[in-house]
Amino acid sequence: MSFDRILFGTAGVPNSTEKKNNPVDGVINIHQLGLDCMQLEFAHGVRMKEEVSSALRKVSYELNVPLTSHGPYYINLNAREQDKIDSSVERIIQTAKISDMCGAESMTFHAAFYMKDSPYDVFDLVEKSMNVIEERLSRLDIEVELRPELTGKTSQFGSLDELISLSRSIYSCKPCIDFSHLYARTGEYNSYDGFVTVINKIKEELGDDSVNNMHMHVSGISSTSKGDLKHLNLEASDFKWREMLKALKDNDCKGYMICNSPNLEADAKMMKDYYMSL
Repeated sequence: MSFDRILFGTAGVPNSTEKKNNPVDGVINIHQLGLDCMQLEFAHGVRMKEEVSSALRKVSYELNVPLTSHGPYYINLNAREQDKIDSSVERIIQTAKISDMCGAESMTFHAAFYMKDSPYDVFDLVEKSMNVIEERLSRLDIEVELRPELTGKTSQFGSLDELISLSRSIYSCKPCIDFSHLYARTGEYNSYDGFVTVINKIKEELGDDSVNNMHMHVSGISSTSKGDLKHLNLEASDFKWREMLKALKDNDCKGYMICNSPNLEADAKMMKDYYMSL
């Protein structure tokens, strides 16, 4: 998909949707709220009836509300048992299949935990699995962008440098940049200059096109020395979201901005209104 600006949406069906378990109603509500996109959440399992995915694809196209997706939380490409790694590979492939059926072009997931292993060894294992996933999706003729997420806990694979390296190695892989997680993980990058540093690093390492088609997450955040603790509403957090949006706009970044705040559409709309005023 080509973008002319940042699109704002929610991680899952908006809270104000009457039927919270109906993603079709969620897309309709996104449109009525004046938001731009919605992320399908498969956090607790990849299940969707074919008639629902067909209806989602149709309403997404008709209302011009593009979709992204998020895979299950229990993916771990560095599990101790090979069968658990194989199951994680299958969950990513199943998420990609359903995402494709719904018309979503970008899917994100938490790739792995370090499990006290060397980050370098974990990277090699993740890279190996991602090669397998890319090959299998190619055989299925599924062209979904695989977006390992920048994770918030120091125990998780998914630092900025790891995602950039993985994206350089795997053709169909691009990073999902969660700016709140980056702040929680590092204690840094929470200022205009810090956000510009991240944007420039992505451009320098992955090319200018990498910021023309971004998949981003954001929320308020609380953290400990081990990283993120929980998501908060933006105004209840010290995360400098206005400076983030200004840095993104000043650097002509485009793509999806998915809000993970507890109040979902309220913060998503607040961000869009501010962004459009810049």
